[in-house]
Amino acid sequence: MTMLNFPDVQQQNCPRALWEREAEALAGAAEAGRRAAAWMRALPVPEAGGRPKRWIVGELADAVERAMGTLDPADCDRMGPDGEAVDGAGGVDAATMADLAGLPFALPEAAIWLSPDQQLRLLAVVATVTAAVRPLANDPGAAIIHGELSRICAILTYAARPDGAPWTSAGAP
Repeated sequence: MTMLNFPDVQQQNCPRALWEREAEALAGAAEAGRRAAAWMRALPVPEAGGRPKRWIVGELADAVERAMGTLDPADCDRMGPDGEAVDGAGGVDAATMADLAGLPFALPEAAIWLSPDQQLRLLAVVATVTAAVRPLANDPGAAIIHGELSRICAILTYAARPDGAPWTSAGAP
């Protein structure tokens, strides 16, 4: 019987090659996240605004910016040292994902003070940011090389355009 001694996968710090246009794609994602967060922070908040109102323009906007700014294709689905599949997180921590998942609970109260257009766009922003994580975790090469991340950023940019502003492709990443 032949025994092979393979190095421990977790102890190796193997550098990986960057995909073509990876740096540009991640920079574009971070910029789209900053624009979306800025739009959210600019939403009107009634003076008697309660916690959900402040949360939407505060912590939720921060989570949008943080998620898009920390996307990391190296944090992808992989095989662990014990041979079990490990789900990647695309670089976004669980607390940020939990913040993004909180919008449906705050939206009913937001319906009182946000226009239907603002509500729909807020949902689109959060859903789009959440959707940006899985392609990077599942198949980061395809997400970057085939432009999936860029298309997601274009949706985010469209949803977070200034209120009343018509869409133009000039703002797309």
